[in-house]
Amino acid sequence: MRHSSIFLPALTALILACAVSPVHAEESADGNEKLTHELKQVFEKWSQAMQKQDRKLWEQTTARYRQIGIRNMIVSQKKNWPGALFESPVSPPDISDMHLARTMAKGVTAQLVYFGRPNFGVEEDSEVPDGLLFLMFIKEKNDWKFSTSRFMSLAGAGEITEAATKGDYSFLDTAQFAPPGKIPPLPKLCPKPEIVGYIEIVSIGYRTHANVADRSRHTVIDNVHKALIIGGLKAGINQVFVEATPLPVQPLEPGGKPREKHFEFSIYRQTSQPDQPLKRIYHSGENIKPGRFKVIVRGNG
Repeated sequence: MRHSSIFLPALTALILACAVSPVHAEESADGNEKLTHELKQVFEKWSQAMQKQDRKLWEQTTARYRQIGIRNMIVSQKKNWPGALFESPVSPPDISDMHLARTMAKGVTAQLVYFGRPNFGVEEDSEVPDGLLFLMFIKEKNDWKFSTSRFMSLAGAGEITEAATKGDYSFLDTAQFAPPGKIPPLPKLCPKPEIVGYIEIVSIGYRTHANVADRSRHTVIDNVHKALIIGGLKAGINQVFVEATPLPVQPLEPGGKPREKHFEFSIYRQTSQPDQPLKRIYHSGENIKPGRFKVIVRGNG
């Protein structure tokens, strides 16, 4: 497995969660025009703050939960806060060529769901496929604030792409696409790390939870996860708690073969070597038996 430069900048990570049960939430841009207009205005102001590097406007339009998360990501990379706030090369997504599919609200959370091809202002090696862009918001007191965005590529999902192209977004009526309804407690402010660290989890066929030093938590469901370790690593001992459980076996199609499961994880530390910016300091091995266990990782290893 390659590990010299496998991690995208933490501020550009997009997250996709998986579930399949039905959901009941306020929806339809047509049936909720007031909320749609309000969320669009918030997003436009947030985009303006990012483009003009206006910290005051950014604070006014960004959810507190997200503000702390961004701050912790920047500090965990040993960068200056708030000086590095606008250093990310990624621009606010340009949605001018996308179609608004739904406005969805649940509890203190809401989202605008767009279909098409967004422009994140980053040069791509290949053309971005059609997909769903979720602009997510949190209500604080009486005001909506922008939280984050996530992009779901529809490459290989022919039926969904065909339906969306025809304006049929009924596939959004599942918990997979619903707003969460509530937000977790505000994260604590993390300290500046001794060592910048990253985690990689391969969790194919498993649901995996990892907790590094009780401040950087990661959940991976049937996917590969590569992320910054919030709070980084100590030069000495770091405790990593991992729990991996098999996912329910899905019925096979006639003639189909069981999908091969794969579980392993690695910890990396940042180095000062341009040709090898990351050094793997722990690897579980590819044949480790999933379960619940604790690992001790030495940051200066």
